[in-house]
Amino acid sequence: MFQEKKVMRRYIYLIISLLLISICTNSCKRRDLTPAYILITPEDFENCINVSNFNETHDQNFDQDQLTALTRHKFTHVNVYVNNKNLGCWELPCKVPVLDVNNNDSCTLVLIPAFPMSGMGNTISGYPFLNICRQRVLLQKDHVYEVAQNRPQYVYSEYARFPYFETFSNSTSFSPVPSPTQTDLTFLPVAYEDKSVGEIVLNDNAGLHFDVQSTPFVVPVGSYRVVLEVRYKTEGNIDISAKMSNAYYPFRWYSVGGIKASPDEWKTIHFDLTNTINSNYGSTGNSTDLTLMLTGVGEEGKETHYYIDDVKVVFIRTA
Repeated sequence: MFQEKKVMRRYIYLIISLLLISICTNSCKRRDLTPAYILITPEDFENCINVSNFNETHDQNFDQDQLTALTRHKFTHVNVYVNNKNLGCWELPCKVPVLDVNNNDSCTLVLIPAFPMSGMGNTISGYPFLNICRQRVLLQKDHVYEVAQNRPQYVYSEYARFPYFETFSNSTSFSPVPSPTQTDLTFLPVAYEDKSVGEIVLNDNAGLHFDVQSTPFVVPVGSYRVVLEVRYKTEGNIDISAKMSNAYYPFRWYSVGGIKASPDEWKTIHFDLTNTINSNYGSTGNSTDLTLMLTGVGEEGKETHYYIDDVKVVFIRTA
């Protein structure tokens, strides 16, 4: 009897040992972490915004130059989401690894184009004025899916509004600030590189300093995101400020930011005006008048050219 109990204990110990070994073996099996990849290039976001129905959906009457300007962006970054999982913000071009996929997995891919937002410590910000584009894509481990196979197409949100829009097509709403030392200074549309753009030329005759300002326009205050976009090619730096009226300082100027000279390449810069507007707005109501000012300087004995195009202010409600 005693011998039988002893044998039974041994069987029990053996079974328990085998179970423990099996559990340990299974838990120690290496998980397959071979990723799939998504290749994204700057070219994937060229002409990626469809504005064919913009006037109808936004109750506007933009001309062809303005509609074209709405599509003229140079996105430098992208926010990537796969199956609603945020894979981070990536500088273009990039090859994004995606874990937790099986071969030929059908995944939901969301790409939100982005860029540095000046005036916010160069924070990388997704462009908030476009509707989200969701795509179904097949991902395979250790294979690269190229976004160029099916580039995303975006449309502007129906809530995006453009209270100020200057393309310098035939005329301009900008004008030089009157000054006795700048009687010959002009800021007019000119034909440049097969397009009409705004030009300022500084020299010993026209003056070595300019202040040009826009006509006033209305922007909302409160729960709105307000962004200024400027396309430029300049031989000198430009300072940008905004004039707004509040209960404490009527028509006071506030600094927005600066543009560094780019004599050889057209660039686009974005400034977030939200904090400037909301922090300095002290009166009642839900909107305020705003005026933009561009300021630059030249050098004696030298002509300094400033080319400006596609000055836009756009806003959208955030809450």
